[in-house]
Amino acid sequence: MAAMNNTPMTTNDLKWDVRQRLKLLESTLLLSGWVRTHALIETFGISRAQASKDFAVYMALRPMNLAYNKSKKYYEASADFEPLLLRGKTSELLDVLSAMPHGDGPVLALATQTPAVALLRPMERELDLQVFRAISMAAYNKVKLRLAYQSMNRVDPTELVLSPHTLVFSGFRWHVRAFSDTHDEFRDFVLARVRGQPEVLGEAGRAADGDALWHTEVAVQVLPHPELPPAQQVVIAEDYGMADGQITQPVRAALVPYFLRLMQIEPAREHPDPKVQQIVLGNREALAHLLW
Repeated sequence: MAAMNNTPMTTNDLKWDVRQRLKLLESTLLLSGWVRTHALIETFGISRAQASKDFAVYMALRPMNLAYNKSKKYYEASADFEPLLLRGKTSELLDVLSAMPHGDGPVLALATQTPAVALLRPMERELDLQVFRAISMAAYNKVKLRLAYQSMNRVDPTELVLSPHTLVFSGFRWHVRAFSDTHDEFRDFVLARVRGQPEVLGEAGRAADGDALWHTEVAVQVLPHPELPPAQQVVIAEDYGMADGQITQPVRAALVPYFLRLMQIEPAREHPDPKVQQIVLGNREALAHLLW
């Protein structure tokens, strides 16, 4: 891992396993603003000495990113934080979040030979990591922030004061669920529409407890398209694991429009050909008040 001839170490000198641990370290800084060596010890099952060595390597590569808080005994992201390993791709954060201990995480293939597999993914959307970090830290610390937001309904950006509580990836892009002082209600704000750098304020934010749509769970009923022949409806039902010709997915009320768009069953965008549409929203009337 050490560079030769006393030349400065670069990320190209990192072994694969060290790179993965440092990427988790950096992602944690981005998401919460601080990290302890114990996070690496627990996640990767390494010794405290190895975790301390990883931190030393990271600080050698990006010394301005970390500041040790002696009273709280953890490392904080400095004001000059600049990503070292993350490039601002949504897939990077999704990979890290899926590997966190709170979920099953990805399954690693250990076989020497595997069948040919081709994966088709949508085009990546760029993510400004400085904007993401500011909003994530405000949500984590439950404080307000001020930002300029370019709505699609206005010609110029509008200054907003938000109390963010949850970052959401809708399947296509990132947005934040937040209370807007400007609108006096909880709304969704697309991160890519934030202009410039948000200013994190010291004022306590509005608690997420008041976000009724966020805390309400509704059932989204999905059916095979009723105009398909019965045999084709059976195939579609089996494809989605439906029972009795339907499947119900619990979704937060605030996220229903995103889920419908992700599943391509948004009523306003349904394709007229049932062979193309294949599945439809079964309880449209019950969810009509939640649609865009």
